[in-house]
Order: sequence, then structure tokens, then C-alpha cells
Amino acid sequence: MAFVITQSCCADASCVSVCPVNCIHPTPDEPDFGTTDTLYVDPSTCIDCGACADACPVKAIQPADALSGAQHQFIDINAQFYETPRDETVWTAPAFTHSTDTDGAPLRIAIVGSGPAASYTAKHLLTTTTCEVAMFERLPVPGGLLREGVAPDHGATKAIADTFRWVYRHHRTSSFFNVEVGTDVSLAELQQRFHAVVYGVGARGANPVGFPGEDDAAVVASGDVVGWYNGRPVEGSAAFSMPLNSERVVIVGNGNVALDIARILLAPVDSLHETDVPSAVLDQLRHSRIREVVVMGRRGPQFAAFTRPELLMLPETAGCEVVVEARLGIADELAHLSEARHQILAELPVVPIDWAAAPPAEKRIVLAFHTAIDQVVDGQVQLRRTQDPVAGTGEEPQSFSVGSATVVLANGFRVSPQPDLPYDEAAARIPHRDGRVLDADSGEPLPGVYVVGWTKRGAHGGIGANRRDAEETVDAILADGRAGLLAEPTMSRLAFRRMLSGRTSVVSARRAMAVLDREEAAGRKSGRSREKFVSTAELLAASRLVHRGRRTG
Repeated sequence: MAFVITQSCCADASCVSVCPVNCIHPTPDEPDFGTTDTLYVDPSTCIDCGACADACPVKAIQPADALSGAQHQFIDINAQFYETPRDETVWTAPAFTHSTDTDGAPLRIAIVGSGPAASYTAKHLLTTTTCEVAMFERLPVPGGLLREGVAPDHGATKAIADTFRWVYRHHRTSSFFNVEVGTDVSLAELQQRFHAVVYGVGARGANPVGFPGEDDAAVVASGDVVGWYNGRPVEGSAAFSMPLNSERVVIVGNGNVALDIARILLAPVDSLHETDVPSAVLDQLRHSRIREVVVMGRRGPQFAAFTRPELLMLPETAGCEVVVEARLGIADELAHLSEARHQILAELPVVPIDWAAAPPAEKRIVLAFHTAIDQVVDGQVQLRRTQDPVAGTGEEPQSFSVGSATVVLANGFRVSPQPDLPYDEAAARIPHRDGRVLDADSGEPLPGVYVVGWTKRGAHGGIGANRRDAEETVDAILADGRAGLLAEPTMSRLAFRRMLSGRTSVVSARRAMAVLDREEAAGRKSGRSREKFVSTAELLAASRLVHRGRRTG
């Protein structure tokens, strides 16, 4: 029986290199790599050796005969990918192009961030060069998107963080947790100690939509909601708690983040118990009044941004009905969808929605198309149709009320300005070329300053996309090093550490890893994957216990 790639595939291609029969595609050297929702195993070629399953960092590859429930669908999905003949891939010998980086002493590279992009960058540097790496993270523990952004019920995806732990234990890695670059240390100061500085801090900003009432108390940002159910440390007045007193939630946007939020808000709370959702959030969800979540797109179903596996598994993982709103012309649109991921919509029930009525007793997710927010006034939400559903009928877009509701803006994330870096306000990005940050005035690369991940390309692409992205930026760093374009640092290791320790409580890798171990130990006691510390103060207190030799758990 062949192996099958399932929902949690991160598409970083770790499995491709270990397959002895070249049965996993697209490969990184094929033109459609990065364009598919997952990678796929060819069942006619797979020899059932299991090497790919061992290499997969997120445990997405399973024997076909071990799948259950809705996951059975992935057997056909993998096979269907090969119904269209593919050109034979010519294998070449592995190329280790960075066995040495310069003719002199090893380069010292500072990496800002500790999420997937930053971690892939460090991993590539440590495995293919002699560079020394220093990791800087504003929180007392690592993780970035994997800790604060990936949905808590996607435990297999979160597990990729475990594969990066060795980065912090590597003898060529120095770690500086609880250090915020731009606040505790400037770019100029980093450049006194390191040959190059790489920013991999993600995209945390929210994209404005522009409707009247966007600043109403009933309107919240998806980043805040995701941070809430993931236990993102936020202090004092900035702390956020999701409003759960409305029976209806309207989500603007229909990508994977929108589906994640809908699923977490409606899933049976018991199904989330084993995840790392903070206990306080679980208690809040138990008393939630939400019965209906509307996932809304201003365009038609052919433009929906979700991935195929996420929608495919949604009815099962959310534990409720998923329907498409019935509108004039929607049946024809669903019947003519061309992409496989969109065709799943045609298999869902199409149901008329009485927006003037309260949501039904049974929980449900409604996918509504050609619909946008018209306005929000004192928690009362008005929607509007964005186009005539049937061309030529002469109907005008209609505005209608859905009553009291919470609105979640899930229309994408935005790269935020970084201290000391140029920023293109119009494009909402840090200008760069091949990862080299560009001067705002001259358009020329700033010596020794680079970006990677969402900070580099904007908020698109999954976790696996960061691997190739990191390799491109590392290539740029090494090329600049060989060309003599990186200034020689002047600050000693001791002087740098003294400077930082005088400004903040620096948490070492040993202490940070021990804090993560304590969270896991606390979770095991209650049958959970992890019991998170949900404030910076708690994380620092836990790290100090380790420092004093009183590590528990």
C-alpha cells in the first residue's frame, strides 16, 4: 500500500531528497513547485519504503491503509495529481555549494526572529557553511509563527518547531532571547558585531478594508484573534480577548486564516482540549454564544483563497455543517469552477440564508460570495452585494443587515516598518533585491542587511516556502562576502554581551529550551500537548527558575 501526503504538508521538500524512486512531486527543480497546496506521492511508483514519512518534519505522510475518516480523501487526491502526465525529472547529484563561505575567518550572521523563515535561514547556514549564527528574538522563547500563528489544532504543523531546536543547541549558534532589535539593540550596533544582519520577523500588520465603522468595537483584526487562541504574550492594555457574546461572527476574507478562525470558534471545546489552546481561552469558548460564522468573499467562488486540504477537512475538524449561501446564479458559478481546490465548494450544500433571522440552533459555517461589509454602527453590521449575481438582469447591489455581530478582518497581513530599515509605504514592504535590503533613495543594496520570509516577499506562501526563500538570501550573503562587500565587525563578543545585559534580561538558549520543556511537562499532567505561559512576565519568571538551578517538571 502506498504512502499518502495529507493535510498538514508543509511543502518544504524534505521528503523529496530521500525518496529512492523519485515518486514525490513537484520537486524544487520543477516549474510547478510552490504552486500546489501540497506535494503528492505517485501511488503507481511508491515502493512503500517509508523513507519520506521518516523525513517529513510535520508527520504529513502516512500509509494509505492507516488513514481514517475524511483523510481517506487524500488517497484519491494524491492519485489524481498524476492523472496528467508529467515530464520526467532528471536527477542530479546533490550540490553542496557553500562548504566554505570566505577565504578568511567565518562570517558572523545575526538573524532577527525565530520563526520558520529565520530558522530555515539558520539551518541552511549551519549545514552548508562555516558561518557563526546569532539568533535574536523579542520573546523569551523561540517559535514565531509556529508558536503564535499556526492554528492550535494543527499540532503536526506546529511540531516542525521541534526540528529547529537543534539550531539553538549548535556549537556555532549564539542565542539572545528577550531581546528586541530596534528597542534593546539597534541595527548599527548589530553591525558592529556581525558581518550581516538578516530580518525574518514576519508580517504582523493588518490590512485596512476601508468601510465606515471599521474602528467600531465590534470589529477586530484576525491577528489579534489568532494571537488570543494561541496564547501570544501581550501585556497590559494591549491584551485582547475575543468577543464571544454575539451569536453570529462575520469574517472578511476566505483564506486559510479565515477558515482557522471559523473552525476554532465553532469546534467542540473537548476536541481542543489536547491542543495548546490556553486553558483560560478554553474556558471562554465553553461559554461562547457563537452559533454561526460567515466566511465572506467580495468576489466569486473561483477567487476563494483557501487551500484544498483546509476546506476539504473543515466539516470534520470544525464538527459542524459547512454550507454555501444560495444566491441567484451561484449554482452556475459552482458548476463551472476549474481548479480542484475550488471544486470542493460544489460538493457543499447550497442553502438560502435568512439574514434577518437569528442563526439556527445547530452551529454552522456559511461561505458567502460577492459580499462585503457596507458599514458597522454600534455593533450592528450591514452587508452589501458587490456585483449583480446574474449578468444583464439590471439588479443593483443590495445592502442588508445581519444585526448584531462581531466582524473579524482576515483579509491578509501586512509587513510592518522595522526600526532603522527603509520602508515602501505604497507597497507596504521593505524594498529588497534577492533578499538584499535596498536604500530608499539610491535603490542600491545596503551593505550587510538582508530580509527573508514574509518580511521579504509579503504575507503569502506557506511554511515550506521559507526554505527556498532562505537559501536565496543565504546565497546573496555569501556572494557579498566573497566580493568583499561585508564590513569587518569591530565589537568583541564580550563587549556585545555586556552591552545587551545592561539593557535587558537576556535569556539563553538553555533557559529558553528548558521553559519549553516545562510547558510540555505541565501539559502532559492534564493530557494536553502543552500548557503555555501566556505573558512575557510568566515566561521570564520560568526562565529565571532554570537560571537559579530550580528547574521543575
